[in-house]
Amino acid sequence: MLGLLFCVLSVRAQEAAFPYPEIPDELEGPEARMAYLLEHFWQDYAFADSTAMNREVGEQGMVDFLNFMQHADSVSAMQGAKVLADSLGVHPSAVPFFEGLMEHYLGDSDSPLYSDGVYAQLLRALPESPQRVWLLEQLAKNQVGSMAADILVTTPEGKQTRLYKIKAEQILLIFYDPDCRRCQRLDAQLEQEPLIVQNPRLKVVRKNVNDLNGEYYVPHTPALYLLDKEKRVVLKNTNLEALLGK
Repeated sequence: MLGLLFCVLSVRAQEAAFPYPEIPDELEGPEARMAYLLEHFWQDYAFADSTAMNREVGEQGMVDFLNFMQHADSVSAMQGAKVLADSLGVHPSAVPFFEGLMEHYLGDSDSPLYSDGVYAQLLRALPESPQRVWLLEQLAKNQVGSMAADILVTTPEGKQTRLYKIKAEQILLIFYDPDCRRCQRLDAQLEQEPLIVQNPRLKVVRKNVNDLNGEYYVPHTPALYLLDKEKRVVLKNTNLEALLGK
């Protein structure tokens, strides 16, 4: 996987405007090369240039950087996050732009780069602020592998019950907003998906996000959680494609 990523980077370096770092040939092994890449990724990017063209270049670089962070070991990923945070500390005017990219690519479950873990790494590397502390607290809720918070949910029959009272091998918990068109499209998709409606092991329940009291962090709707029979989180803020893969 790392070898494939480095090949992609080599092709993009030839085609794109982002100033990708050149990895020394003497560095051997994908881990060492990844560590060097993340540490030096932003060294030649012009953070002070706020033109639309340079922001487009920065967004292109950010997409690759986040992809590499997700495939790096934790030490290299944190070092990469620190280097980016240090660069933004020198150029504070660029912080809102890059924080917006983090939210867009890491905080939206529809993004192929969605990752609570990488998002939290970057937020921890940035200077502490009330908003970042709050967001880190939200991201820590209901992590994969942890027990889901018990809340009042609605069954397909329209009855309300506690989540922990439901008996099923798997539970699909859908957070929705009544005014959300994407939620309505998801409902139509689910009704036509036999792996959902004809699965006797799966129970589908819903929760109106307007009735939440902080038990879950749901920045976008619809949000899908897959739970096991013990109410542990198997998938968090997932999408239908990933769900059917399970």
